[in-house]
Amino acid sequence: MISEYLWKIKGISLLFKLLIPLLFLTFVLSATMAYIGLTSQQNMIKNEERKEIRNFYYLFVEKMEYTKRRALSLASVIAENPKAQALLANRDREELKKQMLPLFEKLKKDSEISQFHFHTPDIRSFLRLHLPEEYGESLAYRKTIVDAVNQRHGVAGLERGIAGLGIRGVSPVFYKGLLIGTIEIGYPFGQEFLQDLKVKWGPDFTVYEKNGDNTYHCLATTLNFCDELRLIHYLKDSGADEPTVIIAPDNYPQKSFTLGPIRDYNGNVVALVKIEKNRSAIMDRLNHTRNLMVLDGLSGIVVSFIVIWTVSSQVTRPIRQIVKFAQEIAEDKREIHLDPRPEDEIGVLTRSLNSMLESLTQRRRQIEDYAKTLEKKVAERTYDLVISEEKYRTLIEHLPLIVYRLLEDGSVEFINPYFAKKLGYTVEEAVSDRTFWWKMIYGKDHGDRDSFLSTFAEDGKEYRAERVVKDKSGNILTFIDRMIPMRDEAGNIKWIDGIMVDITELKRLQERAMQTEEIKLLGEISARFAHEIRNPLVTVGGFARRLQDSLPKDDKKHDIAGIIVAEVARLEQILRIMLSSIRPFTLYMSAFDCNNILRSLISEYSSIISQRQIDLEQSLSPDLPKIACDENMLHRAFKSLIVHAILSMPEKGRFLLSTSSENDHVVVIMKYREHGLSDEDLEQFFFPRFTNKVDKAGEDMPLSKVIIHRHGGKIDISAEEEDIVVIRVELPIKQSD
Repeated sequence: MISEYLWKIKGISLLFKLLIPLLFLTFVLSATMAYIGLTSQQNMIKNEERKEIRNFYYLFVEKMEYTKRRALSLASVIAENPKAQALLANRDREELKKQMLPLFEKLKKDSEISQFHFHTPDIRSFLRLHLPEEYGESLAYRKTIVDAVNQRHGVAGLERGIAGLGIRGVSPVFYKGLLIGTIEIGYPFGQEFLQDLKVKWGPDFTVYEKNGDNTYHCLATTLNFCDELRLIHYLKDSGADEPTVIIAPDNYPQKSFTLGPIRDYNGNVVALVKIEKNRSAIMDRLNHTRNLMVLDGLSGIVVSFIVIWTVSSQVTRPIRQIVKFAQEIAEDKREIHLDPRPEDEIGVLTRSLNSMLESLTQRRRQIEDYAKTLEKKVAERTYDLVISEEKYRTLIEHLPLIVYRLLEDGSVEFINPYFAKKLGYTVEEAVSDRTFWWKMIYGKDHGDRDSFLSTFAEDGKEYRAERVVKDKSGNILTFIDRMIPMRDEAGNIKWIDGIMVDITELKRLQERAMQTEEIKLLGEISARFAHEIRNPLVTVGGFARRLQDSLPKDDKKHDIAGIIVAEVARLEQILRIMLSSIRPFTLYMSAFDCNNILRSLISEYSSIISQRQIDLEQSLSPDLPKIACDENMLHRAFKSLIVHAILSMPEKGRFLLSTSSENDHVVVIMKYREHGLSDEDLEQFFFPRFTNKVDKAGEDMPLSKVIIHRHGGKIDISAEEEDIVVIRVELPIKQSD
């Protein structure tokens, strides 16, 4: 039943085949564009709204910080008043009250302060100008006063006193060099503080004081009434530093809120601020955007329908005519060419039909002629194929490529002589052993043949892979292997023709070029930064030394200046290490014995080795081949490695130094114990560093790695059990320019 409907659908007119999918596509695209546009606009508006409501919290926090600085500034200025210092030192409470009360009244009126409080050094209340009758009690619970007395400098913060929460600044008062007490200036933290924010920025602010873990009561608000905190369940972490933004919560669709923590001087959350803003204008803006996008989408669909209908009609009309003419040609009812049409696709189709008429006529004639000369052409073609096969075989035997044919069962049917020349195996070895190619070339077991052949079934075409192969002598070579499967009529693989190109030298040159380019780029960048740092560092060091020389030695600031001079000198030494590591140099290559370089270094530092009672174990290969190197630079690299090892290992430790040759490389291995090295330290082993454990040679540690790489070698750092550090250096025996 369903197949009948599908058949009927396939049989509808070409006009509707074009019209229906295009209209559907237009509808989907228009709806998608409208949805994406609407969603993007809504997200953009909501993000702007979220950012705006969050910024109100930051303005609230900035207002608190400003009030703290203002309170501390007033307290610090009054603490410098000589009259206040003398009266507080003499503990003349009445006279101090008489002198300071007018100032308190003026500050209360002009600066809106609410607390003016003097304390004694034993952290007791001496005089409250805002509550004169309250004094004498211990204020040890007031962290601001305790810190001002102990640290002997001013502090400020939100703190609770007998008058409630307030933003307070406390400054120590000195008289004749002695601490005689502290003075406190406090601002109210309530209705007036919040009202000022509302007047300036617009939203309503409500502060809820914390009574328990999740219990809050209203402290002050700019609203007409102070209700309970109903949004507490939106607060994920009341101790977090960032505010929680709530857009259109349940029961408040026309409002957005921010809940932010308020911390006291101790850093504890003592209250929450709720900032609420009416979002009616934003809702209107969102609705307007939605309506506009829907209208645009509907308009686009209507216009698209009209255009598509017109275009489809124009396209299908000539097609119907051409179909009619094609039927006539197929039935041999038409031999006259079709009338020419404009140079469009229909015109091309018309010309193609006319060409088909001519071609059919010519083909009929050719078939007749071909039947007469078929036997002669077969003989000529066979001769050409034999000649081509001989040329192809000759070409394959002389190509510098490995050309082979691998049968379906894994055996080698054909291989050219270059295989024996390149890998050292004889052709008989490869052909006689069915598993040879799989093990030696592909690196697989013969049992994996089916899974390997399935690789070709995925795309049905050729397969290309990079292979690492060992020749008969054990040397490692890299090839690009291109394999083309040949199939029978059923699609099964009969054999695989392959070509292997040796890219060993190309890979080595690529790695060398990439390594050289990276080192060059990093060196240029580092040199630029190092030179930019050196100039201001020299200036700082010079001024610091002049400052130190100008201060008396018994002055505390003289010691501080000395610290600056020492640290600048330390930075200058680090900069020298960096510059020595990145400074470009030229290698002057010649043949040298690596053992001689190592022996000279061991002899040079034999006194230090004996002094530290180090057990030196040397295993230098007597038949080590010479390498092409710059003796001075390589001597410098090994010198920094050996010195670092000697001075980093514990006394009476064991130091193993060995050399050997592996795969056209000279390998130098150093082993020693160094305590406290983490994985991160091993990764950053050659990073520029400053330490008192090494001498000038040890400062060349970063440069040593660069020198090894410039010689075409590599250096690896690893760790074994019991804090054993292993340094492995590989240098090529043959070094190209």
